[in-house]
Amino acid sequence: MVEKRKASLEQELAWYESNKAEWLNTHLGKFALVGKKRAVGFYPTYEAAFEAGLDEFGIGTDFLIKQVVEHEPVFVIY
Repeated sequence: MVEKRKASLEQELAWYESNKAEWLNTHLGKFALVGKKRAVGFYPTYEAAFEAGLDEFGIGTDFLIKQVVEHEPVFVIY
């Protein structure tokens, strides 16, 4: 089951990346909610996207939330 969920999220991430260039022009800084290889919507906060994801997919279904930014931030924890 873990491998199936990992594969599902990898597919969602690949689909996000294939659409990212277009979204940078139209949704920069927003949080994209992606599930089942489609963009459900773009939200001003992670929390709003998460709530929409729960409404759309429920608790037992994987979905991806990712902020639309040109360069991914790098966090270093010491």
